[in-house]
Order: sequence, then structure tokens, then C-alpha cells
Amino acid sequence: MSLGTWDPNAAATVATLEIKPELLPRYASFSQQNQLPQLAEMFDETALSELRPLLKVEPVAWAETLAAFDNDLLLHLIRFFTVAEALPDCEAGATSPVIPMAKLLRQRGERLDKTLLQWIRENSINRFLPYGPL
Repeated sequence: MSLGTWDPNAAATVATLEIKPELLPRYASFSQQNQLPQLAEMFDETALSELRPLLKVEPVAWAETLAAFDNDLLLHLIRFFTVAEALPDCEAGATSPVIPMAKLLRQRGERLDKTLLQWIRENSINRFLPYGPL
């Protein structure tokens, strides 16, 4: 068993995190251009420092930001964030952006097909994907 460190300001930091909507189409393009297998080579420390905070944003903030995006972009973002969790220090667990994305698609009447569900399971060790803690 390992012990982590406690940061009394961690909750306040998470609450103030913001999603930069202009980053999301760029992240989706990695999936659109079939570059997900090379993601680790494409993300340097600067890019990772932009990505890591997004993995801790509250689902409510994601829902508000994602409302403007179409279903196709959301599906590509689901693929991107599924693979991105394998990058250094990018484990999201139950706070993964994939969860509010899948929820939004369900609310729109778009279900994740069996092929995508299998792909998520094959490309992630996050047991919460795609639907969150049950």
C-alpha cells in the first residue's frame, strides 16, 4: 500500500480549473487523423501540462462546454481521452472526461456502439470508462 500526499488546497484547485474549448478540436484531430498510437511521442511536457488539468475538471463543467459540439467530435474526443490516460501522470479514473461525453451522447439519443465499447476496453485500463462508477 502506498501513501499519497494531502494538499489542503487541492479541492479549491480542482474547482477553479477551466476547460479551454479551443483545445478540444485539436485533441479530436489526433483521432480523426489516426494518430492515437503515436500520442506518447507527440506530447511533450508542455502539451502534457495543458492536458493533465482537464482530467480533473468536474463533469458539470464538461457538460456545459461540450453542449456546443456535435456527436462526431464527441466520439473522437472519447477516443482521444481514452488513449490519453496512458500518458505519464494522466490517469483520470472516475473523473475522466470520457464519462460526461458518453453521458451527453446518451442524452442526445446516440448510443456508443459495440465496436467502440470494445475499443475502449482494449485501449484503457480505467474501469470507469465509458459510463463512470455504477
